[in-house]
Amino acid sequence: MRLRIEEITLVGTSRTIRFEPGMNAIVGSMSGGKTATVSCLRALLGADVSVVPELRGRTIAGTVLVGDRRFRIVRPLVTTANAMVEIAEVEGRREAWRLPASQLQAGYDETFRDWWRDVLKLPRLRVPRAPNDDRSPLVPVTISDYLMYCVLRQKEIDSSVFGTPDNYSKNIKRKYVFEILYGLYDPEAAGLRDRLREVTTELAALTADANTLERILLSTAFASRAQLEVERRETERELTHARQADVSLTGNINLTGPTTVTLRERIAETEAEIARIVGATEAEAVSITNLRELHGQLIAQSRRLTRALVAERLLNDFEFHTCPRCGAGVPDRGDEHTCRLCLQAPPNLPAPSSLAAEQDRVIEQVTETEELIARSSHRLAQLQTALATQTQHRTDLGAQLDRATSTYITDQADRIRSVAAQQARLEEHLARLDDGLAVHDRLAGQAERVAELEREQEDLNSKIDATRHSNQAVSQRLRKLDDAFEAALRSFDAPRFDNQPGSYINKKTYMPVVDGRPFADLQSQGVEVLVNVAHVLAHQHVALNDPDIPLPNLLIIDGISSNVGHEGVDLERLRKMYASLLRTATEHVDRLQIIVTDNDSPPIEGIHRPLELSDTDRLVPMPPAEPGDEQAADAPPGEEADG
Repeated sequence: MRLRIEEITLVGTSRTIRFEPGMNAIVGSMSGGKTATVSCLRALLGADVSVVPELRGRTIAGTVLVGDRRFRIVRPLVTTANAMVEIAEVEGRREAWRLPASQLQAGYDETFRDWWRDVLKLPRLRVPRAPNDDRSPLVPVTISDYLMYCVLRQKEIDSSVFGTPDNYSKNIKRKYVFEILYGLYDPEAAGLRDRLREVTTELAALTADANTLERILLSTAFASRAQLEVERRETERELTHARQADVSLTGNINLTGPTTVTLRERIAETEAEIARIVGATEAEAVSITNLRELHGQLIAQSRRLTRALVAERLLNDFEFHTCPRCGAGVPDRGDEHTCRLCLQAPPNLPAPSSLAAEQDRVIEQVTETEELIARSSHRLAQLQTALATQTQHRTDLGAQLDRATSTYITDQADRIRSVAAQQARLEEHLARLDDGLAVHDRLAGQAERVAELEREQEDLNSKIDATRHSNQAVSQRLRKLDDAFEAALRSFDAPRFDNQPGSYINKKTYMPVVDGRPFADLQSQGVEVLVNVAHVLAHQHVALNDPDIPLPNLLIIDGISSNVGHEGVDLERLRKMYASLLRTATEHVDRLQIIVTDNDSPPIEGIHRPLELSDTDRLVPMPPAEPGDEQAADAPPGEEADG
């Protein structure tokens, strides 16, 4: 993907740097600010902000060309992860964004560095933080990681390759980016690795759990599954016998012996007789009450009849000659059919003989009623006596039954309690045995799952290895990278070694090897500079000729002549390195931009110099001196050395 920086401005100052297509060189003294300029360029491209004190808190604005789209970017030079970056497309669709620098915030779908990764069409992947630990957490591959292959920084140009080996985490990302760029880490393999992580995590957890369970079992009486199964069968058999005995004892508690049966029958008969006597007693008492009421009624009737008879005999011939009320004399009046006193016809009264006969009949009924009352009272007394006798008899029979059954019931209760205790003990032991067998079942299930996961793990590893080595296009790209690296070293006329001629990229570490010597064994810092520059240039050569390699076509080299001599053979090698870079940039002028920094002017012609710095003209321009303030004008601010 074409990536070109056209302009960068330090907002609030007069400093604006305009870059050309092809090759550009920023030159100047050690304290001028060349490395600070590279830091600003990296910040413009989405890397984390790391600048000298004079730039902290300032703002940069730049114009970049990505493919066929041009963008204007304004970013504050602060380390705050949620600092806002403004982006506006120039011409084209004229889209605009305002995004947090590197930490996603609520209300935003992406960050500034995510935007860069997307606009450059770089794969959005998450990789294990520790590649040799499948349980390691996943971390995203950011634009800063991809820029490692585009920016050769001053602090690593003569000591390490893209941050290795002194920066472990950076070295891991360097290797991941290499695999992504050259197709070794494809999406299918990434999915397989994710599944491998899950399998490995589950496998480790199951293995640890199984080991813990085994240690627990070994310290108990349940270590042997076979012994548990035998003991469980014996316990079940004993428990069955105990339950049968419990049922038998509980049924026998009703007692079926001949003595107790007879006593129970007699008690039942006595209770029935008592119930009969109680019923008869109640009926007799009701009968006596009714007879006594009848006796009273007959006595009252007899008295009325007696008064009637007496009145008939004694008062029937009376004649009133004097009024019983006022005492006046009553004259003769009325006739023989009316009363002299009230002048009314007297009522027809029964004859005295009829009253006497009724009186006799009532007296006979009274006598009969008294006899009935006497007989009922006698019968009630007999019933009460019989009830008392039967009640005492029931009490005696109950005492006999209690004496007959007390010893038997106590013995049965003791046996029932013993059987129940044995049954509870056996049930509890059976539950413990089942718990032990459940642990063994769990171990067996875990063992099956572990075996299944191990087979899946092996299969995943095989598939991952197959994706690494089965792609012929990947192998061809790696061969082209080796050829480009060797060609770059030869074009630089870099020092060679005779033991194993030929240079290549190690397929395990992805580090350059020069004539059999790994980068760490080169010793000479000048040689390391040449190898590093040849290395980054080789990656660009391969990417420029292979559209499937998503490496951004931008190369920034800070301190290109560091530790490279400027006289004799070393100067000639420096010229050849510059010439090789210029030739590549010119050949691909519309696709590849190269920006280098150096203390001295390039030793060859044809290289655009957008910025020349010095001790008095630094990256951050000094404000105009006030009249009469010459001391302030002569005291430039401190700057971090470019080295």
